[in-house]
Amino acid sequence: MFKKIALASALSLAVLSNAALCEEAKAEAAKAQSSASKISVAVVNIRLIMSELPQAKEATVALQKEFGPRSEELRKIQEEGQKLEKELQTAKGERVTEINRKLAQMKADFELKSQALQEDSQKKEREIEVKLGRLVQTAIDRIAKERGIDLVVRGETVVFATPAVDISEDVIARASKLKSSKEVNKK
Repeated sequence: MFKKIALASALSLAVLSNAALCEEAKAEAAKAQSSASKISVAVVNIRLIMSELPQAKEATVALQKEFGPRSEELRKIQEEGQKLEKELQTAKGERVTEINRKLAQMKADFELKSQALQEDSQKKEREIEVKLGRLVQTAIDRIAKERGIDLVVRGETVVFATPAVDISEDVIARASKLKSSKEVNKK
């Protein structure tokens, strides 16, 4: 009989503990749901921001100034090579050998200069992207902090978002005002 009473007591205790745990779990779930409804989310369209940012437009002009003459030189080498190829079709004798040598030299020169231009321009573009990325990130951070935004996601990966959560225009306006790395480092 003592065993039956002990078993009944243990069973009662287990049921009560389980009920208390369920109530506690429900309270935690309600609390989590309440705090989840307070989470603020924003969306940014980085492509739009980078295309509209005045600093990006200035950088494009600067790149054109810096690398434009080298691109023009390559274009001229290419045109001269095309003229020699046309001349080669009608050339005879030693002129054929002379044109072939000149074409080979021009091709090697073109490839070397083209590769150097590509490497230099890509390096400069990456530097500019990093600099602009810092400006944009600083603007996003400041806007999120001011507005109490908990999460900012890239708009390119979002399936649906209302215009009310898109802060891209605000980021453009804020980042446009940031000029120096000193302003970027000040948070």
